[in-house]
Amino acid sequence: MRLQFRLMKVGHCSHPECVTQRGGRFAAALFPALCGLLRHPDRGWILFDTGYSEHFTQATQPFPERLYRWTTPFTLSPEETMLAQLRRLGIAAEDIAYIVISHLHGDHVAGLRDFPNANLIVMRSEVAAMDQRSRFGNLTHGTLPSLLPDDFRQRTSYADDAAQVALPPELKPFEHGFDLFGDGSVLAVHLPGHSRGQIGIVFRQESDRLTFLSADACWSMAALCEDREPIWLARRIFDHDGEYQKTFQRLRQMQAGSGAPLLIPSHCAQTWNTYEASHR
Repeated sequence: MRLQFRLMKVGHCSHPECVTQRGGRFAAALFPALCGLLRHPDRGWILFDTGYSEHFTQATQPFPERLYRWTTPFTLSPEETMLAQLRRLGIAAEDIAYIVISHLHGDHVAGLRDFPNANLIVMRSEVAAMDQRSRFGNLTHGTLPSLLPDDFRQRTSYADDAAQVALPPELKPFEHGFDLFGDGSVLAVHLPGHSRGQIGIVFRQESDRLTFLSADACWSMAALCEDREPIWLARRIFDHDGEYQKTFQRLRQMQAGSGAPLLIPSHCAQTWNTYEASHR
């Protein structure tokens, strides 16, 4: 099954490049918050993450949560909010049927409250990790529970409850994913390390291009291709450094294989610039 797909940039943050990849510049670099909008013929409109929203400003007003905004200052213009972009496409908030949450970091879930009708899909271990941590522990792992809708648990289903299926051979060494809708259209792939239950999704665009939205398993294609992982300072927010390195190296192995999918990390400026230039 082939799905309509649009890549969307919903704000960006800035951070010294040298922290996010070994050998990077000391100057601040921009990291877009990239999200996916998919149209399933039967299930309707699906979002992969929501990016930033003004809810992020509110959630980071108190201390110590304000440290999040200080360390990764963000920019979001009114016309760049997810709601504004969807309106320009003729899509209302109520039209979003599903939101697949890659992981619970604030820059990926800040817009959840704007979609009251959406069914939410996340890994069970991601929610469990949030529940196990203290307020400060969640902050140091980039998680702001106040961003979640009040009825989050009532609307949430778990990706790992879906049937486990073999992934397309182009994704090797990744072998298994979760068939989110039971028809092979959207497969969730566990990408642990950056967060405990991080997932990416794999699907085919209308052009038949196999596409892999890989969230924060790597922060840029350049870092992945040049084997430049984040330095120790950035890895302090990770759930498990060793698991991150394994996932990162599996992505490198996949990209080196024949017929590798179109890989889209959630914060890669190069990926966004290329996509935007080709869709003007």
